[in-house]
Amino acid sequence: MNQIPNPKSQIPNPKSQIPNPKSLSVILPAMIDTHCHLTYDPLHERVEQVIANAAADGVDRMITVGTTPEDARKGLELTRRFNNIFSTVGVHPHYADQCQDKQEVQSVMRLLASDPKVVALGEMGLDHHYPDPPIELQKTMLDWQLEVCSELSDMPIIIHNREATDETIAQLTASDIDPTRFVFHCFTGQLDELEKILAFGAMVSFTGITTFNSAPYLADAAKRMPADRIMIETDSPYLTPAPHRKVRPNEPRYVACVADFIAKAREMSLDDFVTLVDANAQRFFNLPAVD
Repeated sequence: MNQIPNPKSQIPNPKSQIPNPKSLSVILPAMIDTHCHLTYDPLHERVEQVIANAAADGVDRMITVGTTPEDARKGLELTRRFNNIFSTVGVHPHYADQCQDKQEVQSVMRLLASDPKVVALGEMGLDHHYPDPPIELQKTMLDWQLEVCSELSDMPIIIHNREATDETIAQLTASDIDPTRFVFHCFTGQLDELEKILAFGAMVSFTGITTFNSAPYLADAAKRMPADRIMIETDSPYLTPAPHRKVRPNEPRYVACVADFIAKAREMSLDDFVTLVDANAQRFFNLPAVD
């Protein structure tokens, strides 16, 4: 399948001084990458090595996030092979024009969501960065998925929001779904947007963009997050954090760099911060421990 375009990769490379994750793994509790795309070719074609790298650097659980019905099936297949991989089912707004069969979209969501290794619905949402797919198609696709989310009331929901915070919150509010079921993944907005999301009631997750010298406002946002509402992720194979910006593709192993950067911003020990975000992820996604 076509990969989601990665405009975020065009953000300039910084030179932040963050320890190599290999130096972190010896002191950290096991980490969780709450959002990655192990089904995408740069990772899927060598997924055994990617998972081994993650384990070597202290990442014991990963959630591979679905972006189309086909992609969600592929993610679920990975969970059959690896005990520490979990998956989700949803349609990313970039694919709203490619998944125009409402019955298929909703039936696949219901079917896959019944599997215990599928821990969330999404990712879904709105994206204004590109003119296509048209925003009205994106809104229709989001409504279709929110209908299923209303039915499956025990499942968390992953939201993709880019340059569409007000519209996204308005559409989620209109669904009458409990706001605490949502996480706004890969937060890249300004502080006023963060305040709106927090007032709405959702969780917020931060990626490697937070480590970029070009995005100091994200470090400030991560610092301001309530302790019980923050999570971290890689969104790999995209958004490799500093100091590994030239590494392609990004991998779940590098979630340690995100953790280290935000821990420093929040003036917390790395151990305490990882314990905090892991507890949030386990609670939000209802993740089991793995052997």
